[in-house]
This record gives sequence, structure tokens and C-alpha cells, in this order.
Amino acid sequence: MSQIKSKSSLTYTNTDKSATHSKEYSLSLLKTMLLSREAEKRESILFRQGRGQFHLPSAGHEAIAGIAPLINKDDWLYCYYRDRALLLAMGMPLYDMALGYFGKAESSSGGRQMASHFSYKPLNVVSCATPTGMQCLPAAGTAWAFKNEQRKNVVFCCIGDASTRQGEFFEALAFSIQEKLPLIFIVEDNGYGVSTPTERMIPANLGMIPPDVLHIVEGQCPEKLYQKFSPIVENARNGNGPAVMWVKLDRIMSHTSSDDQAKYRNHTEMEEMKRRDPIALFKKKIAVNKLATVESIQTLEDEAKDEVKNIYSQAEHAENPDPKDIYAHRFSSINSSKRLENIQIQDGLASWSMAQSFNLTLDKLMQENSKTILFGQDIEDPKGGVFGLTRGLSGKFPTRVINSPLAEATIAGTASGLAMAGYLPIFELQFIDFIGTAFNQIVNQIATLRWRSVGQYKCPLIIYAPCGSYISGGGPWHSQTNESWLAHAPGLKVYMPSNANDAANMLYSAAHGDDPVLMLLPKNQFQKSVAIEKSMTLYPEKAQIKKKGEYLTIVSWGNCVEIALESAAAIEKSGLTCEVIDLRSIVPCDWATIHQSVRKTGRLIVVQEDNKTCSFGQAIISEMMSDKITWDSMYAPPQLVSRPDVHVGFNAGLERAVLPWPKDVFAASKILTGGAHV
Repeated sequence: MSQIKSKSSLTYTNTDKSATHSKEYSLSLLKTMLLSREAEKRESILFRQGRGQFHLPSAGHEAIAGIAPLINKDDWLYCYYRDRALLLAMGMPLYDMALGYFGKAESSSGGRQMASHFSYKPLNVVSCATPTGMQCLPAAGTAWAFKNEQRKNVVFCCIGDASTRQGEFFEALAFSIQEKLPLIFIVEDNGYGVSTPTERMIPANLGMIPPDVLHIVEGQCPEKLYQKFSPIVENARNGNGPAVMWVKLDRIMSHTSSDDQAKYRNHTEMEEMKRRDPIALFKKKIAVNKLATVESIQTLEDEAKDEVKNIYSQAEHAENPDPKDIYAHRFSSINSSKRLENIQIQDGLASWSMAQSFNLTLDKLMQENSKTILFGQDIEDPKGGVFGLTRGLSGKFPTRVINSPLAEATIAGTASGLAMAGYLPIFELQFIDFIGTAFNQIVNQIATLRWRSVGQYKCPLIIYAPCGSYISGGGPWHSQTNESWLAHAPGLKVYMPSNANDAANMLYSAAHGDDPVLMLLPKNQFQKSVAIEKSMTLYPEKAQIKKKGEYLTIVSWGNCVEIALESAAAIEKSGLTCEVIDLRSIVPCDWATIHQSVRKTGRLIVVQEDNKTCSFGQAIISEMMSDKITWDSMYAPPQLVSRPDVHVGFNAGLERAVLPWPKDVFAASKILTGGAHV
């Protein structure tokens, strides 16, 4: 990458704290703040000229740059979009920010992120995402990794004041206090959430943050911020737990280029805010202390203007991303297909259930990789999880099999932070029905990270969850499968095994891959035994033909594979042979195997446990009918056998009434064959 090397990086080294008291440092810091402000002005002008698409300013937040000397090279920063000055002070090139403003190919996101959504891998600055507060739980996960490794490093997590009302901020704070994590939350409180004043809403004013953790500081002077932060950061480095640094400052410009703060802030308020401008105050302090003359300060300002103008001019003419590359970095290029071999089967087992196979495979993975961590509700012994999937493992690996709080977002969010730090999280959601509170982390953080950072960051992990019905008494919230929700998130792999052998092999393969995988485990299969296939080579993302046939293709997955096989046996009594396909992997889907089968048989039934509308079963039918060769091979319209768009009731009769059964598949087959069998 060809970059203009801006003069924005401060002249100290992070290990030389005395440099922060020098004249050279003060002038370098002022130059950094000036560069940040001039970049804001330039981006605003470019937007008004129609040469930029979006501007997200951080004017008024520049004094935060004063804490940069406290951030060591192996620390991590989860920034937010008003941290331009801090990042410049740490050494991120202004040219990279300018490339990001224009959405250029060489930017740290390859043009995929909005302006000011910073990321810079050389400094461990994690790719910033738009959903506010989403960075908090991953930051806690990375801090957890640091604590486990007894590193003297700290994770810094910046967040706006309005975003501290997000539940994930509180979950991250609670977990970091519980575990005494080396995590510093930096709340940049400018008093507004877009147009809404936040004073009466923020947790600091509502008494919701423990007083020994909360430190409220004024944010106009970078040197004072350094002094206030210094002992707090050192305390975190020494293993004494987290802190919330609540920094009071101003948002001098409007929220974004789409906003006009003059509509909701009065003239007096804005004039008072200008008098608190951190750059004006710092220039005055430097002049009063005779560190520089007024003329030399003006020279610095002129230099900053010229430098910003030149950098943005070059960035504007840099190469745009190639639209053909938009698909790159959704998934890793590493082949995750790996055979589970030589597993130590206890008591000479010849067969195993899905619960047993999953448990024994977890055991093997824990033995193989000391950075494998299991985390979930009730997974420690004696319970070992609601279904015993982790039973016996906390005794063998007491520091790596850990009960989580009753907080699904914490489970998913900390998983991503751990994975980024080099761990293998295999985390349990007690039931997939409870995924709602984890959905933000799974869909917006985990699934997007590799893509939005063009492969610079990744979070290979496994989240597994019991799913499905066909066992009485589940009701609406213990009977869902939800694969259709999850399949809709690019960047997330979704597996659903139908038997014990596949569960073991898919888990093992996923653990040796390089992508986030969500494994859905059908509860109805947990205690059903199959013969152990020790030598089976499984490619988890390839569908398996469970039974060959010539007249009709039945595609299913999870619990419904059993339904499909039973249905095929009934249909074949009339001499019409069925090909039964176990999809196994929802994402990525083995479309080729389905196409090949349907082109041969000319008839298709998809059997699924999920409900009908916008389901993956409908996606399969759409895919088949969209292909000209497959469409031309069909003798009749494909049929979907599915739970209708209704919830599963608690009463056993209500449950049976809505789930797919062999009789439903048989009825669909009669439609396809024109009643050729009875």
C-alpha cells in the first residue's frame, strides 16, 4: 500500500512516559489535534461539494488524544467513530482515514465501511461497527484472553454517552467486574444522542455504575486526561479490574452530515461550547507557558491545513474498489473438512447417541488445544448443561469449562473477542429459542467482521444450541430451529446434523476451520443411538445422499431426515423409488447435489421443521426453479412440507398438529405423481 506518511504521529515512544512533559511532545500533540480538526473541516467541505458521501465528525473530542502514551503496542483498542484524534496520536496514518472517507480500495475496510468507522490492524484497532455499544462485549472477550494469559496488557473500549443505555454495555461492565478484567471503558460524554440531551438518562447520573469503578473527568485538556487516566490504566495492568472513565466534553459539530444541530441547540449553548474548544484551550496553554509563540502556533495550523489538503487530494484520486471483489472475505479460504479419527470411545462403545458423541468430541478438542474454552449456562458439573452435553468436562478442565451468566449476548459477544485474540471459543446457548438477545452480536459483529475488515480481523468460533421439537412439552420457546434467521447472515456458517456421527465430525471439522459456525443440535436426536463409524470421512458442507432413488427427491435436515426416510419407505411400497438427501450444512449449502438429484428424478419435496414463510425450504425451491436446466427437468411443481406459520403449542396434541409427519410427505408425493400411488 502506498501511503502518505502524515506528521500526525506523536514523537514519544509509548514506553517513555517522561516525553509527555516535554515541549516537543506538547507541540506534537497540538499538531495531532489540529490535523484531526482540519480533517473534519475538509471532509465537511468535500461533502457539501458532493465529493464525499457521508461525514461523521469528532470535533470537540480531540483532547482524548492525550491518553495515547498510555496505550502500549500490544494493548487493544475498540474505538468508536469519534476517535480520530486518538487514533492519529497512536500512529494511524491520516491517509488511511482519508481513504476510508472516500471508500477507496486501499482503505482498511476496502471501501466496505462508512466513513469514520476506523480499523487499523498494525495498532490492534478493531474494526468499528455502526450498531452502538456493540464493541463492549467483544472488548470484554479480548480482555478475558489477556487475563487468562496473565498479560500486562489492557483493552480500551470507547463509547458515546447515549450508547451506555444499551444493555450490552451493562453486560460487558458486569462481566468485567465479575472477572476483574483489564478493561477500560472510555465514555465520551458530549451530552447528546443525536438531538436528544442525555443528562437525565446516562447511567453515571442515575447511580447505576459502582462508585469505585466510575471516574468522572473533564475532557478539554489532553494533559489532564493523561494525568487522570495514568493511575487507572496502571491499576488495570496490575490485575485490579476494570474502570469506567466518564469523560465530559463537547460535540462541536453536528452529529453527522445528515444532521443540523442548529435546529435543536440554542445560540447561547453553542457559543459556550466554543469557549470550551479543547484546541483553543490547548493553544492558549502552550502560549501562556511559553512553549511556543503565537506565530509558531499559526505556522503549525498552516502546516496542518496544507497536509490535510494534500492527503485528501491524493486519497480522492486513489483507486476505487472493484465491484467484483465484493464477495471476497465472506469466509476463510481454509478448508474446514477434517475427519475425526482415533477418538477414545469410553467403555468400548459400539454405538453412541448424539449427546455422547458431542461430549466425547468436546473432550478431544479440549485435550488437543489448550486455548479451547467452553462457556455457557449451567455447563459445569454436576449438571453439565441442560442436556448433559458437557458433563464431566469441568472436572477435567476446571479453568476452561465455565458457567456463564444468564445472558446470551455476553456468551456471543465475549466469544468474538476471545476468538480475535487467538482462542477457540465453543460456547453454548441453552436453547436456540433464546438467541434473540445474542442476535446483535452474532449477525452484526461475528458474521461481518472478516468481510468488513477485508480479512484483517476474523473470529473463528463455534456457538452451538439445542433446537427443534418432536419432544413433548417444549411450547413456543423450546421448540424452534431458526435456521432461516441465521442463514440470512452472510459470513456465518450454519450446520444441523441429523445423527450422532455427523454431530461429532461436524464439530471436529468446525473446530479446525477458520470461520464462525453456529451448530444447531436437534434435541429429539440426543438419546438416539447409531453405530459408530470411526473411519467415516465427513465433508460437513457437502450434503449426504442417505438413500438413492430415481423417481422423487426428498431434501431435509435435522429431525426431518428421520421423517424423510420413513416417508420414502412408505412411498416405495408402490414401486416409486425416492432419493433422500440430508443437507447437513445450511450455509454453505451444497446446491450442486440437490440440482443433480432433481435433474435426475424430476420431482422435489423439501421437508423442514421450521415454519414456512421466508424459510430455507422456500429458498431451496426458489434455487431449483431459478435454474433453467433443473426447471426443464421437472415434471411437477416442487412441494414444501413444513410447519405452517404458527408457533408450537405446549399441549402434546397442539405440538403434533403443526409439525411435519410422514403422512404429510406422502400427501405431497401424491401431488407430484398425479396420484400414481395410494
